[in-house]
Amino acid sequence: MSYKTIKFSRQNNIARITLARPEAANALNFDMGEELYDVAKVCRDDAEVRAVILDAEGKIFCAGGDVMTFAEAGEELPATLRKLLDTFHPAVATLSTMNAPVIAGVQGIAAGAGLSLLSSCSFVIASDKASFMMAYTGIGMSPDGSATYFLPRQIGLRRAEEMMVTNRRLNASEAEQWGLVNQVTAADKLTPTVEELAARIAKGPTLAYGATRRLLLESFDNSFAQQLKAEEKGIIDMARTEDGLGGVAAFRAKQEMEFKGR
Repeated sequence: MSYKTIKFSRQNNIARITLARPEAANALNFDMGEELYDVAKVCRDDAEVRAVILDAEGKIFCAGGDVMTFAEAGEELPATLRKLLDTFHPAVATLSTMNAPVIAGVQGIAAGAGLSLLSSCSFVIASDKASFMMAYTGIGMSPDGSATYFLPRQIGLRRAEEMMVTNRRLNASEAEQWGLVNQVTAADKLTPTVEELAARIAKGPTLAYGATRRLLLESFDNSFAQQLKAEEKGIIDMARTEDGLGGVAAFRAKQEMEFKGR
């Protein structure tokens, strides 16, 4: 299927989603919301996809929502936002809970919805030229796209509120110190660093990765007893998988396990 605002490919168990509206700062519009949701479902449902790369064309990762579209909506802005979020929010939910971890490579500024999208990824690797800001309150809006869920958990409530209220812009080094990104690399090393991590993850126990991602998300809402129960179910479920059974057998035999993602 061809897309208007993104590029999508699958190779060697790795899917690649590339934001491709560089002429519009990769801003999120209706088409991009729909297309992100579509490819997120593809990645979720294709067992051959065992890692996902999220990156962008141009100098800007994503400037956020398409504010020009918002301005043109006038008094219909509430309906416009609802239409956009009807696909963008399910896309974020799918990317953050599916089995294949998502590795983002950020080459430039990620603002607004762009930063919200990153917050739902498993790993964020940034170029030393990247920067990060919320920007929503700068136009009189509150955040969306999962930012108010993930950011307080990733960087702490104080820092999350500071970013959201003051629109403080973090450079790559500050973002790493705050825990907003996992790693900062030189601009010319960004793509190979992301691809190397994706290749390593794509060789791992994909079902166990998915179970781990979902357990971590549930942990913020569960009581201690509920989380123990969820962990119990998770590890027993993994003990029924080919990778789980094979991994234990390989450990006993002192052999290296070749995981299949099954």
